[in-house]
Amino acid sequence: MSLIIVMGGLLASFLYALTQTDSISFLTRRSRCDSCSKNLKVTDLIPVISYLKNHGRCSHCRTSISINYLIVEVVTILLFVLPLIVPLGYDNMLLYYLLVSILIPLSIYDFETLLIPTHMLILLFVCGLYLTGLEYMDIRLDFLTVVVLHIFYMLFKDKIGYGDIQLFSVLTMITPFDFFIFTFLFTYIIGGIAVIVLDLFQTSRITKVPLVPFIAASLITTFYLYSDFIDIYYGGF
Repeated sequence: MSLIIVMGGLLASFLYALTQTDSISFLTRRSRCDSCSKNLKVTDLIPVISYLKNHGRCSHCRTSISINYLIVEVVTILLFVLPLIVPLGYDNMLLYYLLVSILIPLSIYDFETLLIPTHMLILLFVCGLYLTGLEYMDIRLDFLTVVVLHIFYMLFKDKIGYGDIQLFSVLTMITPFDFFIFTFLFTYIIGGIAVIVLDLFQTSRITKVPLVPFIAASLITTFYLYSDFIDIYYGGF
């Protein structure tokens, strides 16, 4: 379990930083402070512990570091450990860890900026195809799904961002079709409920909603309740 915790925290921190850059040099240089550009020590890179030890500040210039790093690390670690306690309904741990590793940092980034970096979608697509060995790819069905998603975007483009359509398009190629359908439907069910609740406490009407957090929540829900969804869908047979 210790290895799972460390891996979850390290991946979360690295991938969240990766969402915020489009420079290839990020992959070749040492980790450094965005404010003073000083290289960070190993003790500054321990997930969660380093943030708390330094009180959320750079150990060199004492500039405040976004709490989003702590949130991403804690949530990812918890989701990495959870399958060891609660069995997955859809038992594909590699795919689960890949999607959690990328979608949790993306969720926080989308919540802050309403943007989905293209290079993160490419990373998810390539890693997803590699880990699944093209097992879930059906060229005709996936092509039809992508076309339908783009029609959906053209009809409701004032309600949904194109990055969300791109993310759904990637997911349909790296997950089973029924898994993708459950995720898609629950994204809008969970998102719709959340918007209604938030609307009750807002003085102005909500016009833009970050969708990736709801996609991530729906996808994780589907991972754990997949067998139940299948039983309900097929009437228990």
